[in-house]
Amino acid sequence: MTEIRSTTPTAAAFPGREHGTAGADTAVDVAVLGSGLAGLAAAATAARAGARVTVVEGPARSGRARTDERDGFLLNRGPHALYDTGPGRAVLARLGVDPQGVRPPSTGVLACGDQVHRLPRGIGGMLTSSVVTARDKVRIGHLLARVARLDPASVADLTVEGWLERSLPPSARPLVRTLVRVSSYCADTRSVSADVAVTQLRASSRGVRYLHGGWAQLTDGLRAAAGPTVEWHPGTATAVRPTGGGWDVTTDRGTVRAGAVVVAAGSPAAAAALLPGPAPASWSRLGPPVLASCLDLGLRRPPAVRSWFGVDRPHYLVAHAPGAELAPPGSAVVHVMRNLHHDDADRPAQLRAELEALARRAGIADDDVVVARYLHHMHVVSASVTPAGGGLTGRPGIDDTGHTGLLVAGDWVGPDGWLADASLASGEAAGAAASRHAAVAAQAGPGRRPAGARR
Repeated sequence: MTEIRSTTPTAAAFPGREHGTAGADTAVDVAVLGSGLAGLAAAATAARAGARVTVVEGPARSGRARTDERDGFLLNRGPHALYDTGPGRAVLARLGVDPQGVRPPSTGVLACGDQVHRLPRGIGGMLTSSVVTARDKVRIGHLLARVARLDPASVADLTVEGWLERSLPPSARPLVRTLVRVSSYCADTRSVSADVAVTQLRASSRGVRYLHGGWAQLTDGLRAAAGPTVEWHPGTATAVRPTGGGWDVTTDRGTVRAGAVVVAAGSPAAAAALLPGPAPASWSRLGPPVLASCLDLGLRRPPAVRSWFGVDRPHYLVAHAPGAELAPPGSAVVHVMRNLHHDDADRPAQLRAELEALARRAGIADDDVVVARYLHHMHVVSASVTPAGGGLTGRPGIDDTGHTGLLVAGDWVGPDGWLADASLASGEAAGAAASRHAAVAAQAGPGRRPAGARR
């Protein structure tokens, strides 16, 4: 990712701008629509460049990165892990956010049918498991060594399954398929492009963390990084329209006028609904969302099995606490998940029962459960990528809206990263571009800028 500090405007680039508290109708340099990771990264980046920023928070403050408190237990929306290296962590470092957390459990099990294989080193110890033969362990080891040197773009023309078929015999594929699913949260290996698998296998090999206090630590840190001058608008954006001097953002609590706008509203459909015209054709090349069903549990005591990975079924269970500070002393927080195919039928009762059965199989008794929350068909990634769409580098760019000064950010935008990495990377890039555009417009003076002009 390109370092942006040297190219963002400074406060001097915004003549005559006074920071303060906005009313229902306000004028700013940059409006950010949405306060998930992408929106917060955009707001912090633009504000630190000197722009006056308003964030229209929308109905879901902090988006899918929010952490909920239930009877003393802190629950993320499913099992969130922050990768130690990669574009997201680099963005946080540039914004002065230093996440604190712990490594995943060091022990676990690998399940295939009725057989359970011990993993003395957790997910990283899969190659020590008896689930594969010695010959297949060597083959898998060679593949993972190649992945460390492989350019993800070189396999973007293949699906994950096509890449596995080209790389390994049938007997060795299930274990690598499991590693891909755990690192990417994606079970659609027959449709998603293989550059996602390579990117995430490389990232996971360098380590992940479960955050103290949950992902609220990230959102709180990004809000603090944005500084005291950012205005937080509690309304919901309903439309974005060009004006002679910039953009008007209509909300249910008033209008925000801005020199540039970053739409970080979540899914491509949500972003498209705000545009002043049809969504660009490039957006149609995106794949369907990545989905999961999640059962989040607050337990009276830590479970005997700290992590569980399914091979023949897309199951996952992990104890984030004890370890991360998410539960009262002596208690635990466990996430149970099934990765879904995008066309899985809507069957919430069956899927919840399946996850509850997995928890019991891992030794969690019903009377151990203090808090239980089920999230059905949760969007893990708003839109997947496919070989036909060009893989990760074929995703829409931050400026791919068809309008000057109107940018977009989210986990489906830009060439960099997957999951939260993509949100943070595109948010930073969009915030920097928005502040540059607004600075040029401010220097030009009222009525002299072409903001909103169709490209």
